[in-house]
Amino acid sequence: MLGRDTVGDPTGGTHNSASSAENVVQAQNVHGDVHIHGRGRHVVPRQLPATVRHFINRTVEQDALTTLLKGAGDDHTVLVSTVDGLAGVGKSTLVVQWAHQMRERFADGELYVNLRGFDPAAEPMTPAEALAGFLTALGVAPEALPVSEDARAAQFRTLLHGRRMLLVLDNARDTEQVLPLLPGSAGCLVVVTSRQRLDGLIAHHGAQRVALATLTRDEGRQLLASYVGADRLASEPEAVAALLDHCAGLPLALTLVAVQAAAEPDVPLDDLATDLRDERDRLDALDAGGRTGIRAVFSWSYRTLSAEAARLFRLLGLPNSPDISAGAAAALAGVDRRRIRRVLAELSRAHLVTRRAGDRYVFHDLLRAYARERAQADDDEAERVAAVERLLDHYLYATYAANRQLAPGRDLPDLEYVDRQLSKEFASYEKALAWWDAEYASVLAIIRQAVALRMSRGPWLAHAASYPLKLRGLIDELKASSTDAIRGAQESGDRPAQARLLADLATAHRFLGEWDAAVRCWQASAELFADLGEHRWVALNHTAVGEVLVTVGRYAEAADSARRSLRMQDGAPAIQALDHGFADTVLGLALAHLGDFTAAFAHLHRSIENSSDQFLMGYTLTNLGSAYLLSGDTENAVNAYHRAVEHRRNLGHALGEATSLTKLGEALQASGDAEAARETWQSALAIFERLGHPDAEVVRAHLNALDAGDPD
Repeated sequence: MLGRDTVGDPTGGTHNSASSAENVVQAQNVHGDVHIHGRGRHVVPRQLPATVRHFINRTVEQDALTTLLKGAGDDHTVLVSTVDGLAGVGKSTLVVQWAHQMRERFADGELYVNLRGFDPAAEPMTPAEALAGFLTALGVAPEALPVSEDARAAQFRTLLHGRRMLLVLDNARDTEQVLPLLPGSAGCLVVVTSRQRLDGLIAHHGAQRVALATLTRDEGRQLLASYVGADRLASEPEAVAALLDHCAGLPLALTLVAVQAAAEPDVPLDDLATDLRDERDRLDALDAGGRTGIRAVFSWSYRTLSAEAARLFRLLGLPNSPDISAGAAAALAGVDRRRIRRVLAELSRAHLVTRRAGDRYVFHDLLRAYARERAQADDDEAERVAAVERLLDHYLYATYAANRQLAPGRDLPDLEYVDRQLSKEFASYEKALAWWDAEYASVLAIIRQAVALRMSRGPWLAHAASYPLKLRGLIDELKASSTDAIRGAQESGDRPAQARLLADLATAHRFLGEWDAAVRCWQASAELFADLGEHRWVALNHTAVGEVLVTVGRYAEAADSARRSLRMQDGAPAIQALDHGFADTVLGLALAHLGDFTAAFAHLHRSIENSSDQFLMGYTLTNLGSAYLLSGDTENAVNAYHRAVEHRRNLGHALGEATSLTKLGEALQASGDAEAARETWQSALAIFERLGHPDAEVVRAHLNALDAGDPD
C-alpha cells in the first residue's frame, strides 16, 4: 500500500500511484506527501503539530518572524530565528501558529522536533536522536541511518541542499544541541524556541532573536474571554482585574484559570480570584498536576541551573521588593559583586529573572512565589534569616552613606557594628540621590519585612530613610514606613528609635496638613526624649510644633514655642547651629505675622548666615519671602521666593519647590503680574499632582480665581 498524508498541504498535494513492487515505499515513519519518481523518491514531510484553539494574536512577534523571510535568497546563509522567554509564556504556541500560516511558502515541507530541553521526566534529546527522526521523515530507511552524529548531520545537510524547508526546533536546551541540526545551505528557515537565551546562535549564525514577553492586560482579557465569554467577564470586572493581576500576563497561568472557570460556569470569578489572592496559595490554585501545572513547568527550568544559580534563585524569592540591584543581590547571597553578575547572567539567560536598565533584576510574580516556596523547602530557617539580615544591612549602610551626602549635618546615631563588605559610599550628592531614587521602593519593602521579622535594625533603617523620603516628597511613604517602624520599636522596647520615629511620623503628618496629629506625635516624641535625657531633640520638637502653629495661624503661640527652643539651645552649647537656625526661621515668620518686622528679619537673616543645612536653607528663603510679602515689599518677596525655588530645585526637593512656587505666584499676583503668577502656579500644580499632594487643591483655587478675575 502506498502511504499518503495530505493533512496540512495547502496545495492539495501531488499524489502518485505505483503499479509495480519496485515503487512501493514503507510510510510508517513518513508524515506528509510522498512523490515517487521512478526508482527514487522525494518525501515532503508535514510535521507541524496542530494549532491551539485559544490563541491570542501576537502580531508584533509574528511580524518579526515573517520579516526574516524577506532575506531568503539574498545571500548563501541559513536563516535562523530564536524565540525565547520564561516558562509558560507561549513560545511553542506562537511558533507553531505562525509556522502554519507560512507553511505554503516552503514547497519541500516542514520538520518539527521537541528537543525536550526542559522535560521533567526525560533527558534532553541528543542531536543524533533528532537527526535520526529528520532523516527518517525525509525518506531514509531506519536500517540505512548512519551510526555517528557527524555522519547523520552530513547526510541531513545533503538531503536539504537545494530544498526550501521550514524547521521548527522546539524547547532547545542550549546552542550545542541545535548546531548539528542546522542546514548547510540557503533556502531553509530554522526557528528555535528555548527558555534559554541562545547567544551562540545570535553571535555566530546571525540568528534574529525574538524575546517573548508576557501578555498585556488587554491580551490577557482576550484570552479569558475566549474561554468563558465576554459577558461573564463584564459581569465581574473587579474579579477579572484581580485574576489578571495575580496571573501577571503569563499565558499558562491565565489558561489554567480560564479552563477552571469554563468548567465551573456557576462559580463566581471572584471565588477563583480569592484562591489566587494569597501568594502562599497561588501556586496551589494554578497547579493542574502532572506536566501542565505551574510548579511542574517552572521546575523544568529550575532543575537545569547550576547549584550556585539555584541557591540565588531561591534567595531572590525572599525579599518583598519590586526588583533588586546586582549589589543588593550580592549582599543577599553573601558573595562579591563580580561573582554575582555571573550567576545573575545565568538566571537571566534562563528567563528566571529579567534584567532591566540600571543593572536591576525583576521576577515574574509567579516565579517569585515559586522561588520562595523552593527556599522554604530547600534552605533552613537560619540561612533564610541570615540572607534577609545581610540585605537589611546593605540598605542600612547605603542609606546612612546617602545621608552623609544629602544632609551632611544630619545627626544619625552610630551603628553598633558595620560589615565592611556590605558598606557603601557615594562620591557626590548626585550619585547619592540617584541611588536613592532607584532603591527607595526596595528600602521601604525591606523595612516592612524587617519589622515583621522583628529585626532590630529595621526601625533604624526607617529613621535613616526619613530624610531622603522627605527630600523627594514621598510623604505617604514616610508616613507608612514610620508607622510600621514605630510598631517594631515598641515591640522590641527600643525607646531611642521610637522617639525619633515619632518625630518622623509627625513630619509626615505636617507635610500632609494633618496638624493635630503632627503636634501629638511631636509632643509624644519630646516626652520620650526628655526621659532619655536627649535635650537637643526636645528643643527641636518645640521648634517643629511652632512651625505647625504658624501654619494654622496661632502666631503668638508659635513664637513662644520657638523662643522656648532657643532658650534650651542657648543653655546647651553642644547643640548644633542648624538647630538654632530652624528655631530662628520659625520665630522670624511668626514675628512677621505679628507685625514685628525688625525682629523678624533679624532672626531670618541670622538663620541664612549661620546655617549650613541646605534643606533648611530652602525653607528659610521661603519664609524670608513671606516676611517681605507681609511687610508689603513685593519686589524683595519675589526675589526671595525665586531664590528659594532655585535652591530647592537644585536640591532635588520637589515638594519644597512646589511650595515655594505657590508662594512666588502669590507675590507675582500681588505685584500685578497676573500672567507670570499663572505660569508659576501651573508649574507648582504639575509637581503637586505628580506627588499626589493635597496642596494641589490650593493651587487650583488660585488658578480658578485668576481665571474668574477674582483677586483671590
